[in-house]
Amino acid sequence: MSFMEFVLAAIGIASALGVVGFRNPLSSAFSLIVHLLSIAGLYALLGAHFLAVSQVVVYAGAIMVLVLFVLMLLNLKSESGRRIGIVRSALTLGVGLVIFLAISGPMLAQFENIPQATLEHNVKASEGTVKAIGEVLYSEYMVQFELSSLVLLVGVVGAVMLAKRKNVQLAPREGGMRGGN
Repeated sequence: MSFMEFVLAAIGIASALGVVGFRNPLSSAFSLIVHLLSIAGLYALLGAHFLAVSQVVVYAGAIMVLVLFVLMLLNLKSESGRRIGIVRSALTLGVGLVIFLAISGPMLAQFENIPQATLEHNVKASEGTVKAIGEVLYSEYMVQFELSSLVLLVGVVGAVMLAKRKNVQLAPREGGMRGGN
C-alpha cells in the first residue's frame, strides 16, 4: 500500500467517526461529504476511475445536496448537551468489538477459499468501459436502479411534508373560536 492510500484511509476513518460523533446534523453531513470524497480518492488510487468519478458526482454531489436540502428544510438544531456515561461508552465499544470479531473471521475465511486464478479472472472480467457498465446497469439492475430513485423521491416528499406540517401547526387558525362563540 502506498502512503497516499494510508492518508486517504485515515481521513475516511476520521470523517466516518465525525459523522456519528458530531451532535450538529449539518456538521455530520459535511463530515459525510469528506468521507465520500476520501472513498472516491481510494477508488482512483485502485484504478477504478469511473467508480471514483461516479462516487463524487452521485454521492458527494447529488445525494449530499439532497441531504443538506432536507436538513435545512427541517431546520434541525443540534442535540442537547446530554452526556453519555463512561460505562455506556465502554459497553458500546465492547459490543461493537465483539460483533466485528465475530463477523471478520467468517468473511476472511470466504476469501481464503477462492483460488487466486479465479480472483484474477473476475477482476479482468469486471473491467470495462462506461458503455459496458451502463449496459449492465440498465439491463440486469434496472429494477434496483429505479427502486433507489423511488426511495429518494419518497424521502424528499416525506421531508417536505414534515416541514409543511411543522409550519401549519405554528400558524394561527383562521376559522377558530372568536369572542363569545
